[in-house]
Amino acid sequence: MEHSAPKRPQRQISVLVAMIVAIATPATIALSYYHISGDPTFQPLALTMERLAAKGLETNSMVVRADIHCGVSPDQKRAAHYLGARLHDAFYAKGIEVSILLHQVSGRQGVDVTFHVGDSSFGPYHAADAATGLRLSTEAASLLRQRRDAARPHSW
Repeated sequence: MEHSAPKRPQRQISVLVAMIVAIATPATIALSYYHISGDPTFQPLALTMERLAAKGLETNSMVVRADIHCGVSPDQKRAAHYLGARLHDAFYAKGIEVSILLHQVSGRQGVDVTFHVGDSSFGPYHAADAATGLRLSTEAASLLRQRRDAARPHSW
């Protein structure tokens, strides 16, 4: 009775390695290009509307970017995080996505926020006056949405 020899494990491993290389190479090349160029559209498996909005690129969704600037002291960081949470809640209540970025600047006193909607910027507003900027950026986002909807091709 003859027994056929089982497949060698070395061949199975080489096929597995070839499959892993074939799958990982495109993502590795894209990630390398992203690190060299900084273009967020080449960041593999992590392209989000928030990242595009943070880079200032146009997206089709209604994203408002809020840049909060504060000092490096614990009290200022705590106040900035509190302001960011309140802004997030306020925009969420109005049905608008917001991307909040916190910038810590040494030697800075107080907390302020600048809102960006499309190509428009509103601010900087001191934390106590952030409601004014919130209202203006909400209106700007609404106008931008109406303009985009009006420019959309119709099917009639």
